[in-house]
Amino acid sequence: MTNPYHNQDPQYGANPYQQAPQYGANPYQQQDPQQGYGHYGQQPSQPTYQQQAYPQPGPAEKGFFARLFDLSFDQYVTTSIIKVIFIISVVLQGLWAIYFMAAGFFVSTGAGILTLILAPIAWFFALLLTRVWMELLIVIFKIKEDLGAIRTRGGF
Repeated sequence: MTNPYHNQDPQYGANPYQQAPQYGANPYQQQDPQQGYGHYGQQPSQPTYQQQAYPQPGPAEKGFFARLFDLSFDQYVTTSIIKVIFIISVVLQGLWAIYFMAAGFFVSTGAGILTLILAPIAWFFALLLTRVWMELLIVIFKIKEDLGAIRTRGGF
């Protein structure tokens, strides 16, 4: 079986080491092999690279205790401890659900079975509300950071 596309474009089939042109380039346009060199026939001494723009480093971030006792409230401690607060709240809500299940069985078997069904549902909704509340807090802090970045760039 032969390749139906063979010999349709002889420019790319002749040399296996030849690279295809970049996106948007005309593959049929002949390029000067000396293009980009300083003088005709001379190779550049060093490869030339385009200069890349890197963001400048901002002010150094303060440590946890420095932010905790920062009376100007320029840097916040909430964003660094929000994960710990969430884990503690999940554990406390789990203990709360277990306590109510056990308390339901101390009252009666029917109340115990009812709390065995309702306590995990209540735990799930308490967990969901806690998560939403913490996400809202983080969104507020992210908005503050983004507005500060816009202000430093001269947007406001």
